[in-house]
Amino acid sequence: MKQTLLAFVLILSIGFKSWSQCTPTWPSGGGAGISPDSATNLPHALEGLAYDATIQFKAPLDTTYLGFPVVIDSITIDNVTGLSAIPNISPFTYVPNPASGVFPGGSVGCINITGTPSIGSNGTYNLGVDVTASAHFQGSTQTIIQSYTIGFYKIVVDLNNAVPNVNKSKFDLAQNFPNPFSSKTNIAFNLPSPSQVTFKVYDLVGNVLYQKAILGKVGINTVDFDGSDLLEGVYFYSISNGSGVLTRRLIIDRK
Repeated sequence: MKQTLLAFVLILSIGFKSWSQCTPTWPSGGGAGISPDSATNLPHALEGLAYDATIQFKAPLDTTYLGFPVVIDSITIDNVTGLSAIPNISPFTYVPNPASGVFPGGSVGCINITGTPSIGSNGTYNLGVDVTASAHFQGSTQTIIQSYTIGFYKIVVDLNNAVPNVNKSKFDLAQNFPNPFSSKTNIAFNLPSPSQVTFKVYDLVGNVLYQKAILGKVGINTVDFDGSDLLEGVYFYSISNGSGVLTRRLIIDRK
């Protein structure tokens, strides 16, 4: 089945929501197509801040294929790829509504995308919305199946000048964020080449309280540190890559 079938099967609009499961809505009127287009695209994200966007769509009851009328049985959202590539404080995920991700022809549905990009993650991340259309010719029971990826969507993570930054051109360690913190904080570091690194947290007299070996990738890496078991106060954390050690101070404050 031609790609134009799916190009006119889904009608999408993007908006912000304050909950993890979206509510399907669709305005009356309107024609087939995709909105936003590749020029408008998804809303931008901001380093260190929660991202929450909803894709609303409507599946038509019918369309045409090779000049013949076709009945749309269902549209299935199989996956949204590329989300895992965004360095994060909380992972980027998507949740469809209905939860099955299967939307009958003529129905309205939505997908909620959430996550929190990490410090130093500013950049452009391409996404792919994997879709399967199930249809049949009018007057026939023959099923037509086509899978297609809508590949022009992207999430742009903008630099947040209110949070610590990390130098992407060298081995560098960002200040943890948030700081002070009560239980959990995120730490970003940059590696110019893949390497095994060691992350440590220790007290003011040098006692190691936490240690973790990390197989780091090129570019921005993140550590989510849970300090719930530590007392309030000042601590240090470090990243070592075998040839150098970078150290910063963190503060636990539960007031």
